[in-house]
Amino acid sequence: MKGSLKIKRGYFYAVINYKDNYGKYKQKWFNTGLKERGNKKEAQKILDEKLSTFQPDVFEVQPEPIVKNDIIFMDYIENYVKDKKKELSPAVYVGYTHCVKVMKKFFKNSLKLKDVTYHHLLEFYDYLKNKRGNKNVTIKHHAVILSPALKQAYRDDLIAKNPYEFMPKIKKEKSKMEYYNKEELEKLFEVTDKSPLKLIVRVAAYYGFRRSELVGLKWDAIDFKNKMITIKHKVLHVDNQFYLSDTLKTTASHRTLPLLPEIENLLIERKEEIEKNKELFKKSYNHQYDEYVFVDDIGDLINPDIISNRFRTLLRKNHLKHIRFHDLRHSCASLLVASKVSMKNIQEWLGHSNFNTTADVYSHLDYSSKYESANAINQALTQTKKEKQADDKNKQKTRQELEDEILHLQQLIKEQEEQERIEKELEEKRKQKKRQQAEM
Repeated sequence: MKGSLKIKRGYFYAVINYKDNYGKYKQKWFNTGLKERGNKKEAQKILDEKLSTFQPDVFEVQPEPIVKNDIIFMDYIENYVKDKKKELSPAVYVGYTHCVKVMKKFFKNSLKLKDVTYHHLLEFYDYLKNKRGNKNVTIKHHAVILSPALKQAYRDDLIAKNPYEFMPKIKKEKSKMEYYNKEELEKLFEVTDKSPLKLIVRVAAYYGFRRSELVGLKWDAIDFKNKMITIKHKVLHVDNQFYLSDTLKTTASHRTLPLLPEIENLLIERKEEIEKNKELFKKSYNHQYDEYVFVDDIGDLINPDIISNRFRTLLRKNHLKHIRFHDLRHSCASLLVASKVSMKNIQEWLGHSNFNTTADVYSHLDYSSKYESANAINQALTQTKKEKQADDKNKQKTRQELEDEILHLQQLIKEQEEQERIEKELEEKRKQKKRQQAEM
């Protein structure tokens, strides 16, 4: 329970924030009667007093809400998804319906919406994780249906409380990223030289396009005059049906990049090949997809799943390291990182919606920064060691110099004492000689 001071019509109000017996957030306002100017301390005292004596039950005595409905839980969820169909892309809607099928296998048909508890949902997530072996990213697909659906049911007074309110947050898992380095990509290009996958593999590796962006590449997106290539269309294949759309994954997915010379040459060859196929197959050729770059010999749009399957077969036959077709996108990013291209530029090249996505996915590949850090710490510690050695040497040198100076002084003193002794002897001899001369 927390409190704060608010000003309304020139007066201080003590406001207390709390939850009622049913978990709903509430506010209680008390007029302090104090004007805003010069009374903040007094108003704070009143607020503190109200906080110490406030009892929510005194103000919130409510009967247990009686929910009168016999709606079956899964019927409600299924209808909720159907109602959302107009708001969703066809591919996303199909994905939602798949999730509903999984839910139906778990939740009993006798379970009513009003009887669903927090523990039912926890058990379902446990089922997804441990029985079906789903990763958290898949569990999130179910969460984006269950969470808003139950919130809607609560707002519509179909349930007394929202069982999803206190569900734990689904943590993001970091899966191990597979990708090809420069040498591995060169080997891949060698084995695809005589394969129908030659062009699409190179475009995927050079540009890091998503599979849907590749299959959706149209000839009008390639500007041979100004040497540019633009991503502005996608093709999805869901439940044996193609979905053609100008709505990309994010607004940042719309991007224009330079047309690389090697890709330009391969695209020109591709154009010539398509014209030959049109001439060869004549009336049997499908002109429905003439706008698209990646069609098969008779003009049909290529199924994205077939691309992935053929790619997997190509790697296996040539004994190359297994990666997914999508991992060519990661391979492109790894080469950019290795070439010390900034994360901001990589974000724009790949079409990520925000910088954090790029940094989160690819920052661990930035070995150059780690080497710089390693060199810096090594240099710092080595320098410290050298300075200590130099300091010790200077100290040793200073002691030696001091000892030499002391020896030198001692030698001077001895020499001076010896000189004084000789002078005394000479003086004594002179006096003795004078006495002898006087006696004579």
